[in-house]
Amino acid sequence: MTLLALSLSILLAACKPDAAPAAPADAAAPVAAVPAAAEPTAAVTTADAGAACTYADFDTFLPHFGREIALQETSVADPLLSERYDTESQDEPTLVSGKVPLSEVTWPVMPNPSGLKDVGREMQVARQDDGTMKVLIRTPDTSNQQSYYFAQRPCWQLVRMTDESI
Repeated sequence: MTLLALSLSILLAACKPDAAPAAPADAAAPVAAVPAAAEPTAAVTTADAGAACTYADFDTFLPHFGREIALQETSVADPLLSERYDTESQDEPTLVSGKVPLSEVTWPVMPNPSGLKDVGREMQVARQDDGTMKVLIRTPDTSNQQSYYFAQRPCWQLVRMTDESI
């Protein structure tokens, strides 16, 4: 019986080295690598793209955008659509549009939301029908108001600003 147990032990020990390398070789085989490599090339959803953004949620993004010029510099469309009313032309103010290259944008492009009350201004945020977010910053009882439009491409980005002051 002891001889039989000893023989089985030797036989099992001899089999283990052959079995052990087979498992890592199988794990490293192209079959295992293909699904992992294929995942990133699959259709990217907005949720997947948002995972790569520092602030995927707009309510989190906006306060940071307002106070961090470095974030503004990386989160503004190039070119930025800029609109303003020309009050010196014709009888009625005319909306004038233009595209401002990022190199010509004046920083900060938007005031810090946390300091608005201190200067008598207020902010309203609303989702538009097309999914963009509109941030209206205004001084009550005046025409002093600016609108900032953000789109998720895939991260939040300022794509248009309108100075509606007359």
